[in-house]
Amino acid sequence: MKIAFVGPNDLVFPFKSLGADIINVEDKSIEEIKKKIESSDYAIVFVFEEVFRKLEEFKELLESSEINIVPIPGIEGSKGYGKRRISEMLKKAVGMEIGGFE
Repeated sequence: MKIAFVGPNDLVFPFKSLGADIINVEDKSIEEIKKKIESSDYAIVFVFEEVFRKLEEFKELLESSEINIVPIPGIEGSKGYGKRRISEMLKKAVGMEIGGFE
């Protein structure tokens, strides 16, 4: 199982020491980032919220059952993408709103 972190170099680089792959988004278009995620065999991809916001336009990527994309807060703090994403995933899995995220 491969894990990747996607975001600016200064935020993702420390995760390389843990054995995770890193995808530096600096000087890359959102399409390039999407292709990099899709072309690998990642099981979990942690994406910093500022990048996740841009990836939201690719619904097929976010709804893929093969890649779990998890938004994580950046240095400016949480914007609620992670809570919303988990709520959506739970609702899809069990067919009703649970977890008290709303």
